[in-house]
Amino acid sequence: MTQQTVGWKAHSNGSTVVISDLTDFDLDKIFDCGQCFRFEKAEDGRWCGPAFGRVLTASQEGSTLTLSKCSTEEFEYIWRAFFDLDRDYGEIRKMISTDDTISGAVRKGEGIRILRQDTWEALISFIISQNNNIPRIKKIISAVCRAYGHDIGGYFSFPTPEELSAATTEELHALGTGYRDEYIVQTVRKVLDGAFDMDKLNSLPTAEAREYLLSLKGVGGKVADCVLLFGMGRMSVCPHDVWVKRIFSEQYGLEKVNEKKGYALASGKWGDNAGIAQQYLFYAFRGF
Repeated sequence: MTQQTVGWKAHSNGSTVVISDLTDFDLDKIFDCGQCFRFEKAEDGRWCGPAFGRVLTASQEGSTLTLSKCSTEEFEYIWRAFFDLDRDYGEIRKMISTDDTISGAVRKGEGIRILRQDTWEALISFIISQNNNIPRIKKIISAVCRAYGHDIGGYFSFPTPEELSAATTEELHALGTGYRDEYIVQTVRKVLDGAFDMDKLNSLPTAEAREYLLSLKGVGGKVADCVLLFGMGRMSVCPHDVWVKRIFSEQYGLEKVNEKKGYALASGKWGDNAGIAQQYLFYAFRGF
């Protein structure tokens, strides 16, 4: 099994992968900081959920992470990148601790990592997320997956564009998507018609990818940035939701916060790690 320079070690018996000597990794905070909607914590403390058409059961004890029913190949090709294991978050935490506010947030959120989720799933999930609370987002996404995905062993996969093309606005509305039903249907249609190319999206530089996302109806700056950060690993973007705007106003003195002002602050203070800084701040002040 391939190793890297951050410090952890991975061992596999063929069906379970154990990663030891992890630092800056807290499974509870990672899955409970508002970036991912399909993993839930079981009574025994394990986290279970689907991603990339696979079901993962993960547990952590101290600096050891155990991935059950996981082959070496799955770990290398899916979960290693999914958990962003090759990034040195200890060094990043030092770099972004530029003032008392972010330093306190970093201490509270230590262990958070930005998950690298499927881009298509992130796009539809964050369209659903706008003007919505996290429990309801999870409920809606689960209903959509159950209706249009396929069984992958106790869970349902996130529906592909082809699978989701069977959904009408009325059917999606009945699942709780509300006014977002039209946005989902139109996005699916544009992807299948070739008017919006997911491969092209992933290959574009960040600024161009953001503009491309904004061409979709129902995708504003916050949704675009969430897709870029959580579905494409573009760590320089800084999603601006009501909480981040409030933090920038109350903690950093910005008046009438908008994306232009917020981006100027975030880029100036945290540069290419603005998205990671944003997640620490969101976690600390959102009150998870």
